[in-house]
Parts: sequence; C-alpha cells; structure tokens
Amino acid sequence: MKVIISNMLQNSKNIIFSTGERLIDMENVALSLGISTATVRNWVKCGYLQTFNKNEGFVFSKNDIERAKARILNGDLKKLDARANKTNANRYFIPDEYAQDGAGFLELDRIIDFIKTNNVDLSCALFLVCLNWLKKEKILLEVSVRDIIEKNDLFLINKQIKEEINLWLSELSKEKITDDLSFLLDCDIPNHRDVLGFLYQSLLVEGKKAQSGSYYTPAKIVDEIVAEYVKKDSKVLDPCCGTGQFLLAFSDIVENPLNIYGVDFDEIAVKIARLNLLVKFKNKNFVPNVVCKNTLFDVGNFDLFSAKNDNIKNFDIIATNPPWGVSFSKGDTEKLKKIYSEITSFESFSYFLKKGMDLLLTGGMASFILPESILNVKTHKDIREIILKNAKIKKIVYLSRVFKNVFSPVIRIDFKKDRDNNFENEVEIRKENEKYQIAQSRWVNNHNFVFDIHLNNRDNEIINKVYQIDHTTLKGNADWALGIVTGNNKEFIGTNRGEGCEPIYKGKNVERFILGNSLEYIRFVPEKFQQVAPIEKYRAKEKLIYKFISKFLVFAYDDKQRLTLNSANILIPKIPNYSIKIIAALFNSSLYQFIFQKKFSSIKVLRNHIEQLPLPLWDKKTFSEIIKLTDKIIKDENNFGELDNYIIDRFGFSEEEKEYIMRFK
Repeated sequence: MKVIISNMLQNSKNIIFSTGERLIDMENVALSLGISTATVRNWVKCGYLQTFNKNEGFVFSKNDIERAKARILNGDLKKLDARANKTNANRYFIPDEYAQDGAGFLELDRIIDFIKTNNVDLSCALFLVCLNWLKKEKILLEVSVRDIIEKNDLFLINKQIKEEINLWLSELSKEKITDDLSFLLDCDIPNHRDVLGFLYQSLLVEGKKAQSGSYYTPAKIVDEIVAEYVKKDSKVLDPCCGTGQFLLAFSDIVENPLNIYGVDFDEIAVKIARLNLLVKFKNKNFVPNVVCKNTLFDVGNFDLFSAKNDNIKNFDIIATNPPWGVSFSKGDTEKLKKIYSEITSFESFSYFLKKGMDLLLTGGMASFILPESILNVKTHKDIREIILKNAKIKKIVYLSRVFKNVFSPVIRIDFKKDRDNNFENEVEIRKENEKYQIAQSRWVNNHNFVFDIHLNNRDNEIINKVYQIDHTTLKGNADWALGIVTGNNKEFIGTNRGEGCEPIYKGKNVERFILGNSLEYIRFVPEKFQQVAPIEKYRAKEKLIYKFISKFLVFAYDDKQRLTLNSANILIPKIPNYSIKIIAALFNSSLYQFIFQKKFSSIKVLRNHIEQLPLPLWDKKTFSEIIKLTDKIIKDENNFGELDNYIIDRFGFSEEEKEYIMRFK
C-alpha cells in the first residue's frame, strides 16, 4: 500500500510560476485530499477551495491544500469532512472476514491495544510479533528485545527464514525497538494460519484500505476456490497476493513451493506472505516466488522472478481478490492506456482481469473476487466483452456482502481461457440456496453485454413474453433531468416557507403515482446552485419524478411543476399518442418491478435501465382503461390492485406465472 501511494506521489508534478508560489494541478489536489476530481470542481464552485489563477485552469496553492487537508483531519471543516469519501477514514477495525470461526479476537485485541497505547511503529510491532510466531512454530529459539537491541545472533533453524528476518531487521529503525516492547515477543497470539496478516489488516486504518482498493478475502471463499481447481502439480499465481491468503491455500495442495507465485505492491504484506510460505514448507530449502512489484506494469519484465521470462506466463490457475476502485496517478493512467488499450473504464479490477487472462495457459482457470457492479454497470462493458471473447465462464457465485464496512455486494467469477469460444457453454449460477444454468450466449446478445445472473431460465422466459409484444421504448423518446444539487442544503433549504419559497421534494417523498408531502422549502435561485437542470424541465406541464436510490421502480406523476433534489430525478416522455400516465402505470406495476429486479438487480434506478423497459403498443381501449384507473389512484383512490391485475392480464400469463411474478413485488 505504501508503495503505490509513494509511486503516485513521485509521479505528481508541481507547477512553479514566476510569482514564486508553488502550485499543483487538480489531479494532485484530488490525490492529496483523497477525493475525485469532480469533487474538487464542486468544492471550487461552492467556494470551499480557491484556485490560484483561473486563466491557467484549475491550479491551486500547495500550501492552501495542505492547510485544508490538516483542517479536514482535525475536524475543523465538518462540511468537507462529511463530503469527503471514505479514503479519509481514520479508524481501525478487526476484519471479521479474516477470522476463522471467530477465533483469535481476544488475543488480537490485546495486541492491538498494546500497540496503539504505546504508539509502536507498525513495522516494528509486526516484526516482534513475527518472532513470537516463529518461536511458537519452533523455528526460532528463545529471544528477547535486548537480543535485538544488542544485535545478538538469532538462532533460526531455517536458513532462508533467517535471511528474511535479518533483512527485515536491517530495514527497521533500531531506536524504535525498546525494552518495554517485550510484551509483543511473549504474548499469546491467535491460532490462525495467517496470524501476521490478521494483525496487519487489523492495524491498517480503513481509509488506507479504501485508498488502495484492498480488502482481504474470507478463508472459506479462498479454500472453496482452491479445492475446486488446484492440483498437486499446478502452477499457480495470485497477482494481488497481500499477506498470502490464496498462497497458503495453494500450499495445502501444491507439493512444490516453487510452483506458487505471488505479487503485491505492499512491501509489508509481501514480507509476511514470503514468511508464511517459508513456515508452511519449513523443511524445504527454497526462495519463495513472491515479490513486491506492480503486477500491471512489472509482470512480464525479465527482472521479476528470474533471468528468464518463461516462468512468468502459462499459469494453470490464477486466483485473487484484486483491488477495486484504485485512483491511479496521471502518469500511471497514461501508461495503462497504452498497455491496456481495450480497457476504457480505468477500473483497477478490470486491468487485473485482463492481465490475468494474458498470464493464463490456454485452458487454464481463473477465479476472481469482484464487486457485483462488474456484472451490469455500463462502465464495465469493456471487461465483460473481453471475458466473453476470450474465455468460457464456468461459474458465477453471488456472495452478497462479505467484507466488513464495504457496502458493495460481492461475486466470484470463474472462467477458463479459451479464445476459440463459441459461447455455447452453460454458466453455473449459485445464489444462496439457488443453483441454475445460463447460456453464455445470452450475455453476448445482451445490451452492453450485461451478465444478468439474477435472471434464471424461468425468469427469462417470462420477461421474453413481455418483450415479444409489439412495443417501443424511451430510448431517444424522452427528456431527462437530474434533481437540483444546491452545494449546501443547510444554506438553501429550510423548514419555514419564507417569501418566494416553494416546496422541494427528495427521493423519500416519491411514492407510487404521487409525491408525498414535503416539509422543506427552497428559494429557486439556479445561478447559486452547484448543479441545476434547464428550468423548463422542472416546469414541464407533465413529468414523471422517480426515486434514484432504490431497489424498486417508484414513479410519481407531477403536473404542478414541482422542484426536486438530486435523489429524485425527472423523466419527460416524448412519444406521440402515448400518455405519460400509461408509462407511470407500467413502471409502478408488479410486473415491471419483477423485470427491473431480475434484469438489472440494481440499487440505483438509472436512465440506461429505464430506456430498456418495453412500452407495449396496445389498442386505444386498453390505453383508455389504464389512464382511467391511474387517474383514480392519483386522486387518492385505493385501487392499485385493480390496475396492477389489469396490466399483468394484458400479457397473457398463466395463473401459475402470475403467482410467480407477484412473489417479487
């Protein structure tokens, strides 16, 4: 982790002007504050950050940015602190996913408490606990802190482990090792196969984990992958190995430790991973093939593992949990564009997937732990297409939320490298207690190559019935608008309706067909807001307002030109002779909830989703009946069930199919 941050900082370019003021560009402000460049622009617009010279573009005083950063960390700028992303988090937590059956928490908590209370240097603390562990493994004879301070020889029974320990010791600041740290040499330590990794992960602040995109994988998931694919003679790689969760699992099966390869950019993690393998094979004489490098740039160079490049390819198995959402420096981004030209999203896990594909033997297997967003978010269309063209997907497992303090649901995808793929293979989908097969060819034909894993074959047949009816869509047939972003709701929004104020509606106010009462008011002054749509979109004669953050479709009809915040977005259909009320009825119906959840499985209602929903071209009589029933609901008559049944009956479903659909409303 330290390595990648260091590399980013080395790539940053300070700008010196004749005034003598040291300036930095927007990308490096974002990197320094741990935010996106879009957020930097917003903070400038709202006056939270000042540019040095607008004629030169967005450039900033380095001193000003350092002061802003200090004030954020000190809590002086609550507004910015609340808006900054999670990379600014500064708290520790013991990762549940790293524990085995809850074991070791008590011992670990005592160690962490000692380290924090005594402000022990991280590397020194890990080194002392490492010696404790080696004593426990009967690899190291008795040792004291005084032995280390006085540079006494450490008696280790394994020659390579001794070299690793001496190298680590040579890199430590000796003055940071004092007699009062003897607790770490003698305390009880967890009975855990990666005890140092367990401790290291627990000591890392959450913000640094998020910044590097690294969260370590639960042992159960690792063991299941390895047991399924690895054989005793397999040549295996984890290109983002961390402290060696996958490497240790490989070593349970692979007989020759030289067939186990690992790469990571975190120096401390690599030290731990190397020692983990050496202890696992403590009766063998070998140098681990685990190195501190940047897989995306360095793997494949002649100097990685040996003088020969032949070793760094043709792996039988690659299994890993790659970093997600890493913010690359400007220099690294330019290099990535050249090396991985097919990847347009700049998403770190996509680069690792492409690199993994390149390093596999034809016929080799890969298993990656990834955020669910890879399956359906438009941005990741690029890597989905690469996988479909170069591999047979064997299995996708929906794991839900497996990382502590990470909201994103997680999936596991397993694929076999096969460039002659004819797409006829069946992909096994596993979700909780469900298991079913999906033809890979379906995803090749899907819009944006979406992997719609939540749509089983029965679901697909039902949805196909809907799409087989003559229909149109909103793609190219609607105006769209985001709700207002004020930049400071406390300043612009209040609970008192002053002169010139009008109600403002949020996502929570959006209900089926109607807007609920709002108790908040705004004075509409577009020029003062951070982001605002053209006024005519808000003041349209008729519009639909939909909840943006939602697992369900929730659309309200509005003919009173009301204003919304950005949690409630706007749709203005432009289809001749197709009433906006019919669209509201369809999108709020149980059938369309079924389609949305099964086809998109999203917690955000995106324009891209809405544009794919079918709008049946029924006869005038059917349209008139839907409008009549919708008008009753808008007038607060409780007849949604009647409308809902009327819509689903128009598609000719059997009673059994209707019952199945209604379970998901």
